[in-house]
Amino acid sequence: MTDFENTIKLNQLEKSWTFTRTLPLFQRILETWFYIIISHTQNFIYAGMIFSMYQNAGIVSIFYPIAVFGFAMLEETRPRHDFWNLVRTYTTVLLFFKFICNLSILEPILDSESFLLYSAYLKIGLYDYTNMWHLTMYMSPEILIICFIMLNEIKLKLMGLFYTIEKDIETVN
Repeated sequence: MTDFENTIKLNQLEKSWTFTRTLPLFQRILETWFYIIISHTQNFIYAGMIFSMYQNAGIVSIFYPIAVFGFAMLEETRPRHDFWNLVRTYTTVLLFFKFICNLSILEPILDSESFLLYSAYLKIGLYDYTNMWHLTMYMSPEILIICFIMLNEIKLKLMGLFYTIEKDIETVN
């Protein structure tokens, strides 16, 4: 062969030596994992929406499966920014409303017989939790949805695809 490996050692190649060390290699693997997570934020939003319906089954959460299966997954490329603005606004209002309903000032209303009767028939999806763990699990799907929507918007703005979708840039025809 060329006998190159006998004349020059790896530690003599400065850039190759620093690239193959454990710490820089670990940093690049960690960076790659973050890129993988960021590139799949849209799927994490969909999973958060389905998890919200699973966690808080009721009328207030029915918007999420309709939005995911009725519109977002049927889009050819991905939904436009108007869809994400609608989902973010709805989620913020819902999260605020859940927070208001869990204040102790509304506890007599939420524990009244008439509210319990109507919520049993209609399955509204609003609950009054006194335990902090249950309250956190009750609000966590909406918090995850908002966080991943913001991360998705940052990604799309950095890529220059926030106001346009791929079909607008280059069509099949």
